Amino acid sequence: MKKIRRAALSLILILTLSPAYTWEIYDQVIAVVNSQCIIESEVNNKLSYLQKSKNIPQKKIPFEKSRVLDKFIEDALVYEAASDEAIVISDARVVDYMKRMMKDFFITKIKNAEELDEMLPKLAARLEKIRKDKNISEDVSLDPYIHRFISFIESTQKIAFDDFFEEIRIQMRREQVMSIAIGVTPPSQEECKKWYKLNKNKLGYEINLKHILIRPVNNSLTKEKEANQKLVEIRSRIMAGEQFEKLAALNSHDMDTAQKGGDMGWSLMVELDPYFAGYVDRMRKPGEVSEVFKSGLGYHVVKYLGKRPVTFDKVERLIMFKLYNEKIFTQFQKWVQKKKNESDIQIYMKDYVKGGA
Repeated sequence: MKKIRRAALSLILILTLSPAYTWEIYDQVIAVVNSQCIIESEVNNKLSYLQKSKNIPQKKIPFEKSRVLDKFIEDALVYEAASDEAIVISDARVVDYMKRMMKDFFITKIKNAEELDEMLPKLAARLEKIRKDKNISEDVSLDPYIHRFISFIESTQKIAFDDFFEEIRIQMRREQVMSIAIGVTPPSQEECKKWYKLNKNKLGYEINLKHILIRPVNNSLTKEKEANQKLVEIRSRIMAGEQFEKLAALNSHDMDTAQKGGDMGWSLMVELDPYFAGYVDRMRKPGEVSEVFKSGLGYHVVKYLGKRPVTFDKVERLIMFKLYNEKIFTQFQKWVQKKKNESDIQIYMKDYVKGGA
């Protein structure tokens, strides 16, 4: 690097309104990347989220905090490059990126697929407006849905929603800068096949199923019981001789498979809801009909048809994505190091530990 200096901490001071007019420390600049300041409270905030997700011994905290600071430095370099390329990631773009997450969440809360597709743009627009002005009153009927989604993000990600929102913005900015600054050729099919042959035994298998899904209208205990009971009755009719496929077409809430008699085709286990996958993984006999069970999507009855080793065509896209990301990561690390060497980086963190320590 051109410069990495440890110096006395730069202090941002505020005047405390007291009779003595004393000065107090408000925050500290923990690093400077060219003209960008990194504030210690922001680094500590990210470190606190990390501590919630894993147990960090006291003696390792300086190392972990140093790695969090390194990430801030990388983000500052990316932001600088984005500014040079006039790349702006607006709130609208972040919300659009989040639509897939919103759909996955609300698909278990809104029974009708057409209603969900119609509501998603409104939910996205409302979320964008809330980000700009939390006091606006229009579309207030959507707020309960938005608040449930925000609560879901905060409980699963262990991070405040606004911080999660900014993390997505940072990731999108990084991806766009990488696409411009780093020229990486996608892996060839031959490279993918070679990787598949070397790792085939580690890929597991895919499973062929049909299912009937009933989603509770909401999370109330009454609706949960109603959904479960309805499937118990449907399963009894199947076991008495009625066609699984006909009952799936008439009753399943999975619009994508209902008109195909509940046929899910061949599915990779890793693509399935974890609770769903955990249950069907225990099924062995072709034609076997499961008991009623619950997943993250709702209540199911499943007809097991068989399983087989994962075929190349099923995972080719995933392998290509994996190899491509590995190439990008390698090139990105080289790009970051080059930018660091060209930049004026000052680190003021006490007990900063260099990477690899």
